[in-house]
Formats: sequence, structure tokens, C-alpha cells
Amino acid sequence: RGRADEKNRRFRGGSLAASTSSIVDAFSSVENRKSWALIINIVLLVSSLILISTGAGLMGFYRIHMLEVISIHFLIVPVVLTGGGIFTVLIALFGMLAVTKEDPRLLIAYCILVAFDCLVLLTGIV
Repeated sequence: RGRADEKNRRFRGGSLAASTSSIVDAFSSVENRKSWALIINIVLLVSSLILISTGAGLMGFYRIHMLEVISIHFLIVPVVLTGGGIFTVLIALFGMLAVTKEDPRLLIAYCILVAFDCLVLLTGIV
């Protein structure tokens, strides 16, 4: 009963410590972290499908296959979106494998690939 009263007191106060402790509690066990990592990879998978469809839609809108003189400005964005989407699909699948295997080397490789993918997608913006 004492712990419940203390917990209620912390949450009624609305303090930052209470919200921080609830966030820490969400990531306290290995299974919770594994579940969150899989959810993040599913979000990556869905966003990569959006990237691929947007890039393909732009290619169809620009009618790239029918242009006689293809300007580099018409090619960069759709190709980077489509290529980045395909790369993100591969990274998301590799991330799911790395999370389920729990191998530190795979997780480090996954982190490096995600950082590289962010740089590739940023080139499409710039």
C-alpha cells in the first residue's frame, strides 16, 4: 500500500521525474526494448514503401521514359527516393534480423546502415 501511495503522489504532482521514470520503466526489460525495436523497424518498412511509391509516381508524372532530353534535375529526386526506399526496405529487414538474433555485431552494422541511409535520403532533399 505504501508503494502505491508514493506512486500516486508522484503522478498527481505532474513532475518531470514521474514522467521520466515511466519512460525508463517502458524500456527496463529486454523484451520491451526488443518490442520497441521491432515496431521501429515496421515503421521503417512502411515508410520505405511510401518512398518507393512516391519515387515511382514522380517518374510516371515526369514521363521520364518518354523524354528525349533528360535533365538531371528531373532525375535526381525520383531516383534517390526510389533507391533510398529500396535501401530502407533492406535495412528494415536486416534490422528485424539483428533484433531477433541479438548479436552485437549485427546491431552495430544495422546502426551504421541506418546512419548511411539517413545521409542518402538527405541528399534527395538537398
